[in-house]
Amino acid sequence: MFVSFRSTPGLNLFDQPNGLCFSPDEKLLYVNDTVQALIRVFDVNSDGSLSNARVFASGIKSELESGLPDGMKCDQHGNIWVTAPGGVWVYSPRGELLGKVRVPELVANLTWGGPDFRTLYLTSTHSVYAIPTRVGPRHEPYMSGKRAAGGAGPSSSPTSPVLTEGEMRLDPQRCAMIIQDLQNDVIMDGGAFAESGAPGHARQQHVVENVRRLAEAARARGVAIIHVWFVVEPGAPGVTLNAPLFEGLVDSKAMVRGSWGAAPVSGLEPRPGDFVVEKMRMSAWEGTRLETILKATGRDMIINTGAWTNMSVEHTARTGADKGYFMIVPEDCCSTMNSDWHNASINFAMQNVAVVTRADTVIRALG
Repeated sequence: MFVSFRSTPGLNLFDQPNGLCFSPDEKLLYVNDTVQALIRVFDVNSDGSLSNARVFASGIKSELESGLPDGMKCDQHGNIWVTAPGGVWVYSPRGELLGKVRVPELVANLTWGGPDFRTLYLTSTHSVYAIPTRVGPRHEPYMSGKRAAGGAGPSSSPTSPVLTEGEMRLDPQRCAMIIQDLQNDVIMDGGAFAESGAPGHARQQHVVENVRRLAEAARARGVAIIHVWFVVEPGAPGVTLNAPLFEGLVDSKAMVRGSWGAAPVSGLEPRPGDFVVEKMRMSAWEGTRLETILKATGRDMIINTGAWTNMSVEHTARTGADKGYFMIVPEDCCSTMNSDWHNASINFAMQNVAVVTRADTVIRALG
């Protein structure tokens, strides 16, 4: 994210700007002022300029304890952690003081680290403090890349997902979630394949809401989110017409780059830190960079969601199992053209290549 300070009005509001951080969606920039003992927040415009400056929190000082705003971080939920009198103060996204982390020395800076980025490190006058936390920063690809060197890929024969008394246990740092083909042409009224019945079955499955809810929970726990889109250029050059599905795609002028039909459905747009993979065949693996991303981030367990259940989702599950990945299919996060086709895939084919479950079970399994 690039932000232009020189052309931004209102920056003379500061006496001594110091710590700064972005909100998880990078739409807000927080800047604290050590002299004024406050935090201001700006809206970040699409061109990188700032607007709508306002005071987010003030009075970050004390006559009884040393400490002023200096280092500052935003966690995955949008809460602001800032050095302050007595240690670190934590504010909600609405500017409410949630609590204070007290240490016996003056704190100058802070950051999250550790194997799961759930340890808050505080640099102080004479010491560095390490404090376990239940939250961490927004997940970034580099946070999991180092784990791949430890043999997290499928060739290292890792342990399979745990099922105990019907409850799955999944390590978020080994998981990736695929959101496949949930594009307007595929499942929305007005899309190229609307007459197939796909929009009605998607509504019946509540697939958009279930996938959105699962993705939010997975993203917050450090699961890599990978959007897989079927995209062709105008005229579909390079698409081999060897099957009715591909013939129908060309005849319907579907999934054309830049069109409404090729865009992800509302509510499932990529977030900062997500990956996007484009394809021109049914399987998410065929001719794509999917496996490159999985290996680079050390992921060997795939939460497989999207449309259509008996086509792209099933093809992806079968190939993933052949490659040595553990495939997890939350069936209420998948849809196709009708319930008969969905149930046939879920109750028969998928049973041999994946763990078939539901969104709520996966959310609980991720901890």
